[in-house]
Amino acid sequence: MRNRKDGFDAFLEAFIKEAIESNGCYCGGGGNEDKLDVVVELGRRLDDPAARLKRITAWLDAQPDVKNWKVGEEFDVWHGDFQDIDDEIEQQDSV
Repeated sequence: MRNRKDGFDAFLEAFIKEAIESNGCYCGGGGNEDKLDVVVELGRRLDDPAARLKRITAWLDAQPDVKNWKVGEEFDVWHGDFQDIDDEIEQQDSV
């Protein structure tokens, strides 16, 4: 949450460019005035997502107009484990 309601578009643009894209991440969501609500795709486990998240939260901490922020629980957008994905690919290949 931001401590001001003006300049949201500039804040959002800076967040995406400086915190998200500069760390090789993607995000989706939205917000208005003093609130931003996004889901951040941090990449594969091999890409050290914890370090990426740490850099993103450090960016938020450095912003004078950010009053507070919250990180939710990590989740996998595949909605299953990678073994299920491999099994599905093998099934498609055999058809």
